[in-house]
Amino acid sequence: MRGNDQVIAPGKPAATLSGAPLTFSFEDAPVADVVRTVLGDIMGVPYVLHPPIAGTVTLASRNAIPPDQAVFLLESALQANGLALARDARGTYHVGRADMLRNIGSDVRQASPRAPLSPGFGAIVIPLNYIGAGEMASILRPMVPGDAIIRVDTVRNLLVMNGTRTQAEGWLELVNTFDVDLLKGMSVGVFPLKHASVKEIEAALRLVSGGGAAPAGGATGGAAGSVGTQAGAAGRGQAGNAGAAASAVLGEGNPLFGALRIMPIERINSILVVTPRAAYLDEARRWIERFDQPTDSGGEPQLYIYQVQNVNAKHLANVLSGIFGGQTSSTGNVANSGVAPGLSTATGNSFGQNSMSGGTFGNTNSSFGGGVSGGSFGTRVGSQSSGFNSLGNRNNQNNGVQQQAAAAASIGNIRVMADELNNSVLVWGTKSEYSKIEATLKRLDVPVTQVLIEATIVEVTLSDELEYGLQWAFNDNPTRNGSTYRGNGQLTNNANGIISGLAQGFSYTVGRSTSDIRATLNALATKSLVKVISSPSLMVLDNHTASIAVGNQQPVKTNTTTPITDITTGVTTSTIQYKDTGVNLTVTPSVNAGNLVTMQVDQTVTDVGADVPSADGQPAFLQRQISSKVAVRTGEAIVLGGLIKDNSNTGKSGVPFLQDVPLVGKLFGSNTVNKGRTELLVVITPRVVRTDIDIREVSEDLRDRLKGLKAIENLGIGTKAPVLDSVPQRSAPAN
Repeated sequence: MRGNDQVIAPGKPAATLSGAPLTFSFEDAPVADVVRTVLGDIMGVPYVLHPPIAGTVTLASRNAIPPDQAVFLLESALQANGLALARDARGTYHVGRADMLRNIGSDVRQASPRAPLSPGFGAIVIPLNYIGAGEMASILRPMVPGDAIIRVDTVRNLLVMNGTRTQAEGWLELVNTFDVDLLKGMSVGVFPLKHASVKEIEAALRLVSGGGAAPAGGATGGAAGSVGTQAGAAGRGQAGNAGAAASAVLGEGNPLFGALRIMPIERINSILVVTPRAAYLDEARRWIERFDQPTDSGGEPQLYIYQVQNVNAKHLANVLSGIFGGQTSSTGNVANSGVAPGLSTATGNSFGQNSMSGGTFGNTNSSFGGGVSGGSFGTRVGSQSSGFNSLGNRNNQNNGVQQQAAAAASIGNIRVMADELNNSVLVWGTKSEYSKIEATLKRLDVPVTQVLIEATIVEVTLSDELEYGLQWAFNDNPTRNGSTYRGNGQLTNNANGIISGLAQGFSYTVGRSTSDIRATLNALATKSLVKVISSPSLMVLDNHTASIAVGNQQPVKTNTTTPITDITTGVTTSTIQYKDTGVNLTVTPSVNAGNLVTMQVDQTVTDVGADVPSADGQPAFLQRQISSKVAVRTGEAIVLGGLIKDNSNTGKSGVPFLQDVPLVGKLFGSNTVNKGRTELLVVITPRVVRTDIDIREVSEDLRDRLKGLKAIENLGIGTKAPVLDSVPQRSAPAN
């Protein structure tokens, strides 16, 4: 709450003497006669003479003067004879010695810059605006009579003095000289310190100012240490010894005593300098800048906050702990297992419990580095579990970068902590220590690399020259535009003969240019030999897992119950469960500095087969799986294939009854046998995206593939909006 600055009541307006201007001339006239003539005869005001009144007065005016000026001349003439003129509250003038007029209750006058003082002897109230009343009294005492200062009121910040108007006007001129806004005239500077402590800079400034080094007690604490009269009183820490020591060192012998005040502010690690000379402030700034230089171990520790721009603060805190050999608050870092961070070291996955046989695929001869991780696969009839669930469980356990439990670390005397809520890294240490940490953080805090995964899952019908699979088509000229990498796996045989063992498939990968692979598939498509099962495109962060699932849920009867009470009626209750069918693709990419993308690929295709009579007419489910770890350059395609399926269907048609007659029945009917072989291929093309420009280019490329692009443009959709999926898919979010 702000006040109105009014601490005393306003003074009464000064009484004015009315009347026409007058002239007079007195030559050695008695004082009593002069008073009687001027006050009584000419001005007509009441007056009282307090004897003894003696002496003569010479008083004259060349021109006519106003009555107020005439009283002023009379008061000056009386003062020369040791007499005084006073006016009481009723307006009566009293003339006599000053000591005799003290008890008459003269009118109290209040000094104001807006109105002059009324004439006469008496008390004058002098309000002060800026300077303290005690300080002003100490200035006036050597220059005024001993009894002139009646009261020094420090609460209301005013002086009460006693004297004539002539004396009071002189005193007011002196008061106005010192009663000014001191802060407006002072030069004040606050200098934050970046490297040194306030204690070091304060001690150095004492030496520069000529005061000598501060003793041990005088350089500690938190309050003001000044070069001047307040040095001894401004206790810092323990006020007694520290203040006395500072006063002894920075006393009146200091060349800058009273002209330079230094206050350390330890809370904000800054130095406050106050001086009436602007040149001193500039000089103090130059010396502070010279002293405040970085050192390897100097400066007080404090809290620094690094605002993370691109990555995760918790991840940075753990990386710093590993770089500088600190101790984390808890364990949880990923050990060096020979794989990219966040990737699983598992090598296989089982499908079903009733597989007739299982084979692993992949070997260590792959020049992509790391080979193809082996995984067992098989076909199960009537299974209640699906490949989707098996793959999902595995990927959920090793999804993306593993969670790191440590969020804080101690690195020597430095304390590093991650503020996950604000995504900031908190560092407690000196400025020099933080500079090293900050340089490391800036190098680590870079935009996260992303990978655009373009996958095409196709099923190719094998016939004629493709009888042995697409591997032969890709390898018709092994030296052209790429290399081929073969595996040694084979498909499993099914007990019911759904997948024939006459022609075994191969597990292989082909790394070639995208144009060559596309040309081969396009050539097959012209013969209606290619069926595109799914063609998803999705963006995923480096070392994170992306998954997409496209398919249906097939109802399967798992249980049939007939209550005992309903045996006669034949009422049964069946339990139906839904099994996932279709395509499930999970990819975890890892990018190195040379844009080589290492991918953990898990892909499963589940189809609905023919009904199995032995299983109460329930359908069989055919699963084809690829689980591999491959490496390919950005923009290049890699083909994962070799999963061949051999279908054999037998049919019989003819004239009823006659076609069943022995020997001649074949004349009235026919038997048909249809055989077909298909191969499942997965074509994956990774594209590394590092900058915003790359993201825009990827979005524009995908947008160009959309159908109805002209219609979208006509709707006014901007060209900068990212489009990540070229074909609508039912996809799981990237982790």
